[in-house]
Amino acid sequence: MWFIYVGAGLVLVTITGIYTRRRIAGALAHFGVRARRVRIVRWLIAWLLFGFPILMIVSITISLMLGRATLPRFDGVIASWLLGFPFAWAVLVVVQSVPWLVATDLLHLIVRRRRDAAAAARVRAVGVLGIIAVFGVYTPLRVVAERGDLRVRHHRVGSSPTPATPPFRIAFIADIQQDVHTDAERAREVYAIVNASQPDVVLSGGDWINSGPDHVAAAAATAAELKSRLGTFSVRGDHEHFAYVDRERSVTEVEQAMRSHGIAMVNNEVRWFTHHGKRVAVVFLNYNYIAKVDRATITSLVASVAGADYAIAVTHQLDASLTPLLAGKVDLILGAHTHGGQVNPIVGVTHVKLARLETELIDGRYEHAGTTIIITAGVGYSIIPFRYASPGAIELIELAL
Repeated sequence: MWFIYVGAGLVLVTITGIYTRRRIAGALAHFGVRARRVRIVRWLIAWLLFGFPILMIVSITISLMLGRATLPRFDGVIASWLLGFPFAWAVLVVVQSVPWLVATDLLHLIVRRRRDAAAAARVRAVGVLGIIAVFGVYTPLRVVAERGDLRVRHHRVGSSPTPATPPFRIAFIADIQQDVHTDAERAREVYAIVNASQPDVVLSGGDWINSGPDHVAAAAATAAELKSRLGTFSVRGDHEHFAYVDRERSVTEVEQAMRSHGIAMVNNEVRWFTHHGKRVAVVFLNYNYIAKVDRATITSLVASVAGADYAIAVTHQLDASLTPLLAGKVDLILGAHTHGGQVNPIVGVTHVKLARLETELIDGRYEHAGTTIIITAGVGYSIIPFRYASPGAIELIELAL
């Protein structure tokens, strides 16, 4: 499914990019900028919008043809600053500007009918350059201002309004996606917050790495610093498949590294925990873009925890197909994957979460069919090495039994 969104995104960028480039060129020409300089601007815009995707597609295709074990990623510091960041900035500026540029075109038609053509052209030229300038400055300023933001959200769940025993403390984390941008130092900062909450158990929605094999060992070694009474238990995320072209090799190496550092990778299994005589069951589901457990297995696993005092399901991805199989059958669902949208552009006058294209359960706490659902925005980055109007999050849960 993800490649459909990528393809649709590239089509959108192409259409809006061509339109925006034409409007910018026209505005510059109106103010007397020489034709040669306008051509340079047009080529620069084309490179910013299309150079990086073309380079990625060509390099990946060549790598696959040559049978390389890994794919080129362009996610290093130098490549990010020269290619990734400029591309993402240009795309965001264009996508956010288009609704306002269309409004400017409509205003241009109105002014041209009521006044003269010169006044209408001047209004449009000023509007186009002003809109581009506003989004061109606002977008990177907001990214920089929010970089590193992390919400620590506290949730109280459970069936007992007045528990006689201390709560069962759960720390839920996901999407660390350790790489050169979310490095070991950043991961340690996050894990220190988790450890300070003194959880009984740490549960994870997966995605310990971003892509490539370079950070597998480091991610596992850093995750070993998580401390809890019962240990750390994780499902498999889709990025666990992205270390190598061979997805099975990728998953095997990531899970072996995690297990060697005490992180239990649990897929399509149930683990039971006892807290002051109460039995808490946790269903760990292997459910993500790359691999989705079948319906029969989900039904069987859920049925096996019917006798628990409290039942929890942990999954990397929670979509419209999985939700009805769990909601009303377990007490709590913990999901990840969405990054809270990660890059949420302004459409009109408000930021819109792009993850809404995939699911209504984007970020935070929800109630559905008597089941509490908590979706974490995670910590790291996917594809684009920054967040925009989508701060990270970790979830600290007190379960009253």
